[in-house]
Amino acid sequence: MRTRSLPRPDRLVVSTRSRSLHAEFTSGTAPDRLAAVLLWSATLDGLSLAWTHRSGGVLALAATGRTASGLSLGLAASGPVVELAGRVLDLWPHRLAELAGVFALAEHHTEIVTYDEVAHVVTAARATASALEVAA
Repeated sequence: MRTRSLPRPDRLVVSTRSRSLHAEFTSGTAPDRLAAVLLWSATLDGLSLAWTHRSGGVLALAATGRTASGLSLGLAASGPVVELAGRVLDLWPHRLAELAGVFALAEHHTEIVTYDEVAHVVTAARATASALEVAA
């Protein structure tokens, strides 16, 4: 964490038995939390990313991979869809999260996603937030 200047997780669970770590990011803005997962993910081998549209218009991001020393690492962050340049659409019988005007994800659905796709959502969310600050 220190040698790579990685963001500090808000929760860290270490298991010596399974040689694994689990880190959660819960503070800061939603784009910052997702960006923290991406920064940590860039250090992992065998990276797998998935996002889920949860009840209440929340996007959850999970990442798994292995460190260079072989430790298994799980990362998690979540945030409201509206804070991530998105909106929730009520299209009977489904509620869809539309992210960055590009991605659509049904409620309670998990989808494998790429690093670049998550980075696109983070970038769009930060640009939207900056535009709102300038307008205010």
